[in-house]
Amino acid sequence: MSRAEQRMRSFWDDAARANAAWYVDTTLDYENPNMQRFFADGRTIVSDALDRSPVAPGGNASALEIGSGLGRVCVALADRFDRVTGIDISPEMVRRARELVHDPRVMFVVGDGATLGGIGDESMDLVLSFTVFQHIPRVEVIEEYIAEAGRVLRRDGLFVFQWNNGASTWLWRVRRSTLTILQRTGLRPEERRRHAPEFLGSTVALPRIERALKRAGMKIVQTRGLGSLFAWVWAVREA
Repeated sequence: MSRAEQRMRSFWDDAARANAAWYVDTTLDYENPNMQRFFADGRTIVSDALDRSPVAPGGNASALEIGSGLGRVCVALADRFDRVTGIDISPEMVRRARELVHDPRVMFVVGDGATLGGIGDESMDLVLSFTVFQHIPRVEVIEEYIAEAGRVLRRDGLFVFQWNNGASTWLWRVRRSTLTILQRTGLRPEERRRHAPEFLGSTVALPRIERALKRAGMKIVQTRGLGSLFAWVWAVREA
């Protein structure tokens, strides 16, 4: 694991200890997060990802979530797939997810923050990721996850993910660097560390996403929300 991935793990472990649900979904009340709403929103996310897709996954045997946090999306996926695996860089998030989710169809594993090590080749019908890639500081790591999704998907498997396609990459880096300096020096700290690079993450242009998907043997079948923080892409594995 690189230093950058170690920093990501440390950040999200600390976040999980401080207030796991809120760091997964910052629209919640920090002092009193509504966990019923939290898990209900997991079903909304899955519905948006699958019911609004122009194509269905090639099967319903197995699904994988990248960045599973406390497991709200995995719980919803278990209504549609026989087996669901959630992978997360944070051991603390995984520990808490296992405490919250007791569905035998769902399992959680700790990942290394860049690959899907331990997940077999061509073993998944669906790979899904939501509010994860937007927090990754290095675009190369996002590209590695895309390559790994292509590896673990079966032929005709579906990859659905959300990422930050907002400001230009250059402007985003300048903003991130400025806010990070202000955070680290204490000149203008954000009390919940949302100005850390591990939270601010990256923005990625669509052509770079397209190239990464093509290298991974996938073809885009739909996009939504381009030019925003909540851009989505649907891609099918062809080869």
